[in-house]
Amino acid sequence: MKRLVFLILISLLTTGCSIQKFAIRSMDDFFDAGFSALLAEDDLGLAQTSIESNLMLLVSMLEIDPDNDEIKLLLAEGFTSYALAFVEDDDPARATALYLRARDYGNEWLMDEAGIDLLSITRNDEFETAISYLPESAIPGAFWMANAWAQASLLSLHDVSAIAALPKIEALMRFVLETDETYYHAGPHLFFGSYYGARPPMLGGNPELAREHFNRHRELTGDTFLLGHYLMVKYLAITTYDEELAGELFELINSYNLDDAPEIRLINRIAKAKARRLQTELEDYF
Repeated sequence: MKRLVFLILISLLTTGCSIQKFAIRSMDDFFDAGFSALLAEDDLGLAQTSIESNLMLLVSMLEIDPDNDEIKLLLAEGFTSYALAFVEDDDPARATALYLRARDYGNEWLMDEAGIDLLSITRNDEFETAISYLPESAIPGAFWMANAWAQASLLSLHDVSAIAALPKIEALMRFVLETDETYYHAGPHLFFGSYYGARPPMLGGNPELAREHFNRHRELTGDTFLLGHYLMVKYLAITTYDEELAGELFELINSYNLDDAPEIRLINRIAKAKARRLQTELEDYF
């Protein structure tokens, strides 16, 4: 994979600008298909290497074709997913930087899609007004921007600027929730379950709202999206000292057959690995 990436890069970098852009835009479908194939992967080591190589390639391609919205969206999703899956548990500081990078790509995509630079808006009321003008087609960029921004903020609650960003993040994802609650495996509900569950009450945390969103996520996905179970343990069962719920969710994760949802096998494999690690850490907790 790394050799293939290197050869593609050399090929692109040694051709004329217009030919480079044409070649890059001809590869958009290739990357869409590649991401779909990657989500069906079962080997975490191979998946991590592939994602790293693809992100490197996409960054280089965007340098050549800076107006390519497809690449910006793939980078917003890719850096967010990579940080969550392979970085956050061991290196929160690096994960925060990757999340912010993903947030910026999402913002760039929204600038092109809707003509709004959300990161340039400082006042919360003006931010919410800008959100109200977003079209339905802005959902993908809004979803990944809000996800990445929230993950970075939740890792930096000691930072005043991260806390100050929370109302904006909430407004952005609420746009997605109210427009299409089922987007990306009911992702908006998973977001708000984690968002309300991760924070202490003094910072807007609300375990009951978290429970409502997690339960709605389960209703919409039919218990097939294991990352939701993992996050429900991490941001609800643990914070409310609910040993019974944690045990139920760990059992669902550990017993789930990955072949039952082959199109998201990688996401579920990652959830299993993260849950196994968390379960080990919790042996003396409950």
